[in-house]
Amino acid sequence: MYNFKDTEKQVLEFWNKNKIYSKLKKRNSKGKPFYFLQGPPYTSGRIHIGSAWNYCLKDQILRYKRMRGFDVWDRDGYDMHGLPTENKVQKKLKIADKKEIEKYGVDKFVKECKKFSLETMKIMIDDFKRLGVWLDFDDPYMPIKNEFMENEWLLIKKADEKKRLYLGEKVMTWCQDCETALAKHELEYKNVKDDSIFVKFKVKGKNNEYLCLWTTTPWTICFNLGVMVNPKLDYVKAKVGDEVWILAKALAAPVIQNFTDNNLEVIEEFKGSKLKGLRYEHPFYDTLKNKYDEIIKKYPNAFTVVLSERYVDTSAGTGLVHMAVGCGPEDYEVGQENNIPPFNNLDEKGNYPDDMGEFSGLNVRKDNQKFTEALDKRGALIATTKVEHDYPHCWRCHNPVIFKTTKQWFFKIEDLIPKFLSQSKKVKWIPKNYEESYLRWIENLRDNAITRQRYWGTPIPLWLCDKCGEKIVVDSVKELKKYSKDIPKDLHKPWIDKVSFKCKKCSGTMRRLPDVLDVWLDSGTTSWNSLKNDSKLIKKYFPADIILEATEQTRLWFYTLQLCSNIVFEKNPYNNVYLHGMVRDIEGVKMSKSLGNIISPYEIIDKYGVDTFRFYFNSLNAGKDVNFSWEEIKIKFRNLGVLTNTATYLINYSGAKKQSFLRLEDKWILSRANSTIKEVTELLDEYKIDEIVSPIEELFLDLSRTYIHFIRDRIEEKVVVNTIKESILGILKIFSIVCPFITEKIYQDLKSKFKLKEDSVHLFKWPKSNFKLINKKLEKNMQIVRDVIQKILFCREKEQLGVRWPLSDVIIYTKKKEVKDAIKQLSSIIKSQTNVKKITIKGGKEEIELNTKLTPELEKEGFTREVIRRVQDLRKKAKLNKEDKINLEIESMVDLEHKLIEKTVNGKLNKISKPKFEEKFKIKDKEFLIKFNTI
Repeated sequence: MYNFKDTEKQVLEFWNKNKIYSKLKKRNSKGKPFYFLQGPPYTSGRIHIGSAWNYCLKDQILRYKRMRGFDVWDRDGYDMHGLPTENKVQKKLKIADKKEIEKYGVDKFVKECKKFSLETMKIMIDDFKRLGVWLDFDDPYMPIKNEFMENEWLLIKKADEKKRLYLGEKVMTWCQDCETALAKHELEYKNVKDDSIFVKFKVKGKNNEYLCLWTTTPWTICFNLGVMVNPKLDYVKAKVGDEVWILAKALAAPVIQNFTDNNLEVIEEFKGSKLKGLRYEHPFYDTLKNKYDEIIKKYPNAFTVVLSERYVDTSAGTGLVHMAVGCGPEDYEVGQENNIPPFNNLDEKGNYPDDMGEFSGLNVRKDNQKFTEALDKRGALIATTKVEHDYPHCWRCHNPVIFKTTKQWFFKIEDLIPKFLSQSKKVKWIPKNYEESYLRWIENLRDNAITRQRYWGTPIPLWLCDKCGEKIVVDSVKELKKYSKDIPKDLHKPWIDKVSFKCKKCSGTMRRLPDVLDVWLDSGTTSWNSLKNDSKLIKKYFPADIILEATEQTRLWFYTLQLCSNIVFEKNPYNNVYLHGMVRDIEGVKMSKSLGNIISPYEIIDKYGVDTFRFYFNSLNAGKDVNFSWEEIKIKFRNLGVLTNTATYLINYSGAKKQSFLRLEDKWILSRANSTIKEVTELLDEYKIDEIVSPIEELFLDLSRTYIHFIRDRIEEKVVVNTIKESILGILKIFSIVCPFITEKIYQDLKSKFKLKEDSVHLFKWPKSNFKLINKKLEKNMQIVRDVIQKILFCREKEQLGVRWPLSDVIIYTKKKEVKDAIKQLSSIIKSQTNVKKITIKGGKEEIELNTKLTPELEKEGFTREVIRRVQDLRKKAKLNKEDKINLEIESMVDLEHKLIEKTVNGKLNKISKPKFEEKFKIKDKEFLIKFNTI
């Protein structure tokens, strides 16, 4: 059995001691540049199964490129800023919110965040090294370093110079737990069940006429400033008891019949356009009178019906849409068109301030029900129902977000969409279908909010005058020193916040905007930060030849890379994108701590080894989620054992000296080996990384299970040993990029036996396919013949005739010319593998016909083969080597081929009085006794 634990330890020590990675880098230093851009994993703790898979795939393509002689830029890197670290540190320090962080001390808090990030990065690097991954781990890029943050400041400076940086007030998704704004790419959608309510707003000036609305967010009713209708839809006034309800014609019957005891009774029918400007009374006017009066005084269109074809339909609800301009992007857009302001005065925690009447102090999530109760108390509630829908959640803390009007600094990007689309169509996407996904994402982009109201992040390099509002953006410490000499050693908050200077336009003081940058801008700048923003390195390597990440990054890192690179360089930062899926549990359920179904990479590695992990995961289809399978893991582990056993077999017979010539079976396996090298090379050049594992696996299984089976009687021939050696060496070279440990171990075992020159299998150049040895016709014929052999063996089994018992002839019926040709070419192999003396081919329906009659000569041969097997088994039990000769005695009444026995078992037939080894057995009711001693 393959001892992976010892192998992994020994190989890692060997690589380190002999500096194999460094030697390879040095050898390729003048090769063609290849830029691999590392997508940074977050330093949140031990690596998970997805990041382990990700790194193994990256290692595979990079090992290939190094073997091809490329000068590979392979700098490792990590994501270190942001809320995940803040949340971990808050938990450790038992700090609940931003107020408590301020009380604890921002300086101490940031130092704890830095310490956590560095400690976890070290743990992760050790884990990745254990996986056999070769990257530049000695100098990873780290967003927490000053030089990285300065290179990120360059992005903000360029955006400002190109008029792409602006301060805006918009409705943003907001995480009340993390107390910060979130951009579109920071959201994850979950299917949830929420309360939805049907409400009625009284038409102003009418005693009993109401607009009927529907919403899934009762807490936003406070901020309602309008009602949207579709001008082209049909609406009705319907009599409901003593009241008249206005709602869409298509939805009137289900709403009225489901929630009242009335049937639909239409009074009037009209188009939605007729409702434009209709004023209504807000049900919360009694408690929010001052607020609403102030708004309507400045904005007369507030509390009226407005028109929108885009956002009103009859798919659900009433056909009238509640419009809280400060609580949703669509509402905000329509509000801007109709001069209705974004009203939303929630604090950072989602609490209502003290000037919100009876709602003061309530929280939007915890107290949602109280708003429904308030509507019911005022007679405005029609019904409450449950609705299942997709709702945005914070990608960091995974809690539902809210919508909030907030002032943030934005990147102006919507005009860049055509350019992004054009660039993205020139990128090679593996698999191809993800190009469409990415293009759809780009088409719907909106301007990015880049500021966050947190602590552990890259500070925005923007200073504002506290008097005149003058703005200064810097791109480096060097530029900042033009304004102030007092620059802190660490550019993080709170130290950078202390840098202030006099405004050149007035007598005011320039102070830094206290915000930090969206953490995705850290990773977005890695296309030049990985290259240290060194002009020579950028000229040599940029743009990246490949980026390789999980499918979720389609709307995350891939986009921020493109955005940031276009602002700074006006170029796309990558040429090829490879995507892998997500790992689900055995039942296909997403892994999560709450479900207790997480499978750790260590669980697999400790039980079956790193190579088994890599062998399994690197074979999974690109871009597809996968249900984890322990059975598949076990198969891969067993197959690695097959490769090890094949190498051991080769070593055992390495001294073969018998001269001979290449036979068809030798030519076949050499053709298979060279065909596979050609196929794998072509796949890797197309970045079809997942597709190479299966051909390599099939090759070494063919070598072990087919070729070695074919040549078991020829193993003393030098040409056979050389054929196995050349095949295995080819396999080791191309398989080393998938399973680096076992291939190194086998190579080191072969190295001394065959006087191989390279110090490591990983120092070989990628093998070239010998086209002269490729014979596709022979390979095709062998595949046909292997199928024929299996059918004959199946027939023998059916007749209960073991393969050691020779048969006089077999008739093979077939109409197919290619089958007939294959049998004719390879009949000798069929005969030897099925133990038949003669093959006859006849036309007709596919069928095998055996002649099962055993003549005395055939029986003699059959008994002889059975006896040979028993002797070999007894030799094995006696722990003899194949070179050990024996004196052998066989007691039996059956006639046997004595010379064949002596030759095969390396023995001499003699009488033995005191045998050291003996065994009794029966073959077809005939008794046998074998005895032997070693000579």
